[in-house]
Amino acid sequence: MIALTAPASPLGAITDWLIPIIAMETDFIYKPSSSRYAMMMALDLLVTELAVKQADTSRELLRRMKHTLDTHRGGGERQPLGD
Repeated sequence: MIALTAPASPLGAITDWLIPIIAMETDFIYKPSSSRYAMMMALDLLVTELAVKQADTSRELLRRMKHTLDTHRGGGERQPLGD
């Protein structure tokens, strides 16, 4: 089991692979959670590393996904993949 969590959390104590996320939260309810951004960044890094390790397969899948999204959005081909 892999977990992205605070190192001192109950989940962190029982996981096989811990990816520690240390974030300072705020009480301001209208501000997005800093731990959410930290987890998204960590996941992006992991997925990017996996894509680089499997470059040939990943390139074709991303090309097909981008083509489908561009067709669906009706926009130009220079839009970011995730937007």
